[in-house]
Amino acid sequence: MNMNAKFVATYVLSGLLGSALAAEPPGPPDIYSAGPAAPFVVTNLYTAERAAYALLEAAMQIAAARIMETSCSLSVGVYDVFVFSDGSVHKPDYSFVVVDSPASTFTLMADLDPPNTFRGQRIAVNQSGSGSFKKVVFSSYTAKVSFNSQGTIMAMDTSVSVINASGLPNAYSGKLIEDYYQAVDEISGLPYVIDWGLQSFSKIGYPVQKYWQRSKSVRDNSVQGRTVFVKDRLVGPTSCRIVIDTHDYNNPDYFYQSGTLTISTDTPYPGYQFDF
Repeated sequence: MNMNAKFVATYVLSGLLGSALAAEPPGPPDIYSAGPAAPFVVTNLYTAERAAYALLEAAMQIAAARIMETSCSLSVGVYDVFVFSDGSVHKPDYSFVVVDSPASTFTLMADLDPPNTFRGQRIAVNQSGSGSFKKVVFSSYTAKVSFNSQGTIMAMDTSVSVINASGLPNAYSGKLIEDYYQAVDEISGLPYVIDWGLQSFSKIGYPVQKYWQRSKSVRDNSVQGRTVFVKDRLVGPTSCRIVIDTHDYNNPDYFYQSGTLTISTDTPYPGYQFDF
């Protein structure tokens, strides 16, 4: 490449980068525009709901780890999900999620601490036995999850070892924080639990990717329960979206839902349309 061509390429690239960097940072969701909202949006999440949300999020993180190890395009597909929890304390056999994909399956189990009225609740999520997702093997998945007492914040620290194409393990980890609040639909009058948050993913301790997380759920109070979690990659090599969509029961006694985990190359904009 001659000097003139290099100059033109550099000038064009700098212009593109400059226009992108000149944009204003995005504003907060409306509920936060007047300041912290936590005291006004107590969610009263059931214990079984907390366990189920932690398990569904953990399943999405396994998907994200596979995407990081391979690529989004090689991970695209629709896979079966089943999640159950009755909210029992220190009984992981009664709180679990199962994800099936071609020639692969994995199970994660949640061990719940008793709720602390003044602090919140802690949940440990661990892998049960060997596991693989779309023929990529992983092991030693663990997550430390905590909810605040109002059920409006969930924080999560995770780690997992993924076997690469050479048969060697790669260490991945993630940090997640989500804000939950309740909102009533103006048309249906149904109360929904909404969440909005961010997650970073690291490899051998260094951050490499970032996701935008949000969800919407409705309990089975005169309607069928439904839960949708959406995760869009904001920082990484390509656009990538992970969606979990489950339905059936969500009530004070138990959370029992089945559905799909979908990976696509969709971009964050326009945003995922929650159709319920």
